[in-house]
Amino acid sequence: MDGFVVIDKPKGPTSHQIDHWVRTITGESKVGHIGTLDPGASGVLVMALGKAVKLIDIVHEYPKSYVFVIGFHGDIGEKRIHELTEEFTGEIYQLPPVRSAVLRAVRVRRIYAIDVLEISGRDVLMSVKCDSGTYVRTLCTDMGLLAGTGAQMKELRRISTGPFNEERMITLQQLSDDFISHVPERSLIPMDFIFRDMPKIVVKNSALRNISHGSDLFPGGIKAVLGSPRKGERVCVVSEENDIVGTGKMLVSVEDIHDLKVVDFDRIFLEPVMYDGKGDVVRSGEGREKVQVQKTHGGSFRSTEGSKEWKNTGSRKHSGRRHSRPERNNTEIRKGKNKGRIHR
Repeated sequence: MDGFVVIDKPKGPTSHQIDHWVRTITGESKVGHIGTLDPGASGVLVMALGKAVKLIDIVHEYPKSYVFVIGFHGDIGEKRIHELTEEFTGEIYQLPPVRSAVLRAVRVRRIYAIDVLEISGRDVLMSVKCDSGTYVRTLCTDMGLLAGTGAQMKELRRISTGPFNEERMITLQQLSDDFISHVPERSLIPMDFIFRDMPKIVVKNSALRNISHGSDLFPGGIKAVLGSPRKGERVCVVSEENDIVGTGKMLVSVEDIHDLKVVDFDRIFLEPVMYDGKGDVVRSGEGREKVQVQKTHGGSFRSTEGSKEWKNTGSRKHSGRRHSRPERNNTEIRKGKNKGRIHR
């Protein structure tokens, strides 16, 4: 079971408790959440299932949006509140809270927009769009320090994580109902959903074997390029059947694709496959056993099966070969410390 589920996290449980409940409901052992929410926060909690767990880092690259209530500790005018939102838009420095899931070190995060939605006395309802890893609690504290009154976050709700928003949310009860009714597709969002706006490269089926064994993508394996990917941009690589092969960074822009390597893969979704010698591609661990190979003196590789020349190699008793090393005399003169003595 591979894909995403967007849970409407209620206040109270931790994000890891939601992981456990989703794992129990779906029966899928590989489950991970994208972006931790504190127990007191609610809203969009994206869960990755199966192979989609490999895409968690990619979803983390998308910005997140929140609505929150900030409570100032002193009186503050509406004009000053709007000035604060402008001053905190752009790149800011943040020190994560003492109780957080990351290393407590100063780091840079980008605030794309902060909007004032409602003002009620010292409490202000705001919305923010920010980089992944931004702590809204710390943002409220810093805004209070700059205002000179002090402030703290009172409420927090996440409304989107990249392309996943509140419209796609379901409750844990809805998820359970769908699996009990044997209609999990009503809850599950396919893996390719996060690549809908990303450039894609279609590879030939003949290139899949090499890619599954770790080869990067070269021009000879490309069938089509969808979009205009630039150097350094992330792309999704798909097969001719539109199955996800992997993701990676472009090493050249689309117009510079000639002879050099095109994509440097950072994750592969194909299972390793091997060539069985008869024109069939067999998945590792299935079908025929792997054929052992042994290196000859000439440097090439050859099969050890069915070859008389290689049978019993390594066994001096059955090899039938004569050894050129001379037989050792029973009588010899040792050098060194016991020089001159004859030993028998």
